[in-house]
Amino acid sequence: AVRKGDEWVVNGSKMWITNGGVADWYFLLAKSEEGFVGFVVDADTPGITVGRKEINMGQKCSDTRGITFDDVVIPNANLLGAPGHGFKIAMKAFDKTRPPVAMGAVGLARRAYEEARNYARERKTFGKAIGEHQAVSFML
Repeated sequence: AVRKGDEWVVNGSKMWITNGGVADWYFLLAKSEEGFVGFVVDADTPGITVGRKEINMGQKCSDTRGITFDDVVIPNANLLGAPGHGFKIAMKAFDKTRPPVAMGAVGLARRAYEEARNYARERKTFGKAIGEHQAVSFML
């Protein structure tokens, strides 16, 4: 990000933006001469291009995209905190958002294990449940 008077000009891209194609605004952490700078940027700001939807393994409903910023002008009013404090602001946001993501991942893994265990109890080969075969039981 380059400061130009009461505005900032941003060029670059962000990748793996959850809900990138449907968001009304983005949080942008940009590098500047003054350190990292945090912004809230309206999605319809001129110069913003939303990329194609990424193909996610397992999370098919997540609208994950890349976002490109080409000479995007951001007013000072959209600055979060002071220049140079953007990284701390981003990390504080992660403190709030990462635990629920981790909880969801643990829940998903638990359900996958339970489904595999139940299937291993039901499916029979060579006269016994596949979960009783050593190779399958080691995995479970």
